Amino acid sequence: MGGGLAHAVTSLAVFNDGSGPALYAGGWFTNSAGSPANRIAKWDGQAWVPVGSGFNNDVYALTVFDDGNGPALYAGGLFTTAGGGPANFVAKWDGQVWSPLGAGVGNGSVYAFATFNDGGGPALYAGGFFTTAGPLVASRVAKWDGQSWSPLGSGVNNQVYALAAYDGALYAAGGFSQAGGAPASNIAKWDGQSWSPLGAGVNQQVYGLAVYDGGGGPALHVVGNFTTAGIVAANYIAKWNGALWAPVGSGLNSAPQGVTVFGPDLYVGGIFSTAGGVSALRMAKWDGTSWSPLGSGINNTVRSLIGFDDGGGPALYVGGDFSTAGGVPAVRIARWGCPPAPPCYANCDESTQAPVLNVADFGCFLTRYAAGEAYANCDESTQPPVLNVADFGCFLTRYAAACP
Repeated sequence: MGGGLAHAVTSLAVFNDGSGPALYAGGWFTNSAGSPANRIAKWDGQAWVPVGSGFNNDVYALTVFDDGNGPALYAGGLFTTAGGGPANFVAKWDGQVWSPLGAGVGNGSVYAFATFNDGGGPALYAGGFFTTAGPLVASRVAKWDGQSWSPLGSGVNNQVYALAAYDGALYAAGGFSQAGGAPASNIAKWDGQSWSPLGAGVNQQVYGLAVYDGGGGPALHVVGNFTTAGIVAANYIAKWNGALWAPVGSGLNSAPQGVTVFGPDLYVGGIFSTAGGVSALRMAKWDGTSWSPLGSGINNTVRSLIGFDDGGGPALYVGGDFSTAGGVPAVRIARWGCPPAPPCYANCDESTQAPVLNVADFGCFLTRYAAGEAYANCDESTQPPVLNVADFGCFLTRYAAACP
């Protein structure tokens, strides 16, 4: 994807600034292929372009949220300026300018976002390592309603790395041991009024959350540095169905840092080298039954994942610290998923997905020529089509050239 980005990509989002949906990347970088791009950049299909003047420090989270004034792109991280103006750890891009969210948050960075409706309408929730939001005490998690910040009870007692809405509640996960003043091992649930644990939780930090239905109904899938979930062994990934913990196959051999649903499958990326006991270098797919690798994988840490269709077909986009993907150069960002093959004109009868050209294609062309179809105007001589001997010569030339 162009010249890639000059340092780690930690977050990805799809946002339409009025010119059509596009992929945005946030992270630690300050340029792409020598052009300035301060911690955030937009992929225009050909190259990376800056998003305003960007930020003065790292971006860890991106999301899209509509606060009633139209959808906007929200960024969270370690920065204190956005677009050259003050913005404490969180900011909003409306497609033209960056603006702060009130006084922002204080005494720490933002690592995660989620949209959740607690009964008062959809709101944006931020999680991280902060202890204030606006003028209020807000311990590591807070709500932005488009006008002001508010805390979620007494919050949690240490960092939040991931947020997700599931089953009518907001779930926060990270490296904490208490939520709302009560024990909660690295993950907890906010129902709009109070916090509660998810059974015994997990035994180490959580880095990502995703809701996925691999059979049996949607469940919250949790990835991180843990090896037990509740009372069961779960190697770095587990699922919570609202009542019980369960492993996801035999899991992974090290911690994922990113997780997302793309198509019918769940994808994870991180620093692992096996998934389900088979080789899977930093990327793997779970189809609800088994694990599989993504080609020959990636040569360094994967930090963020998102599905997006840039007009060339749906694909999975992956960001991180790597320099190759599938054995080819890919500087901190890569695409998994081949664009559709260009149509093969000479395969008139469309006999197979891998085109086979034979005498049936000549018969097909004659039939369509006799019917006066636009297809037979091979040389595209005029509009409307004029069919003549030149179209036969054109078809022979394209047939001889075979298919891409």
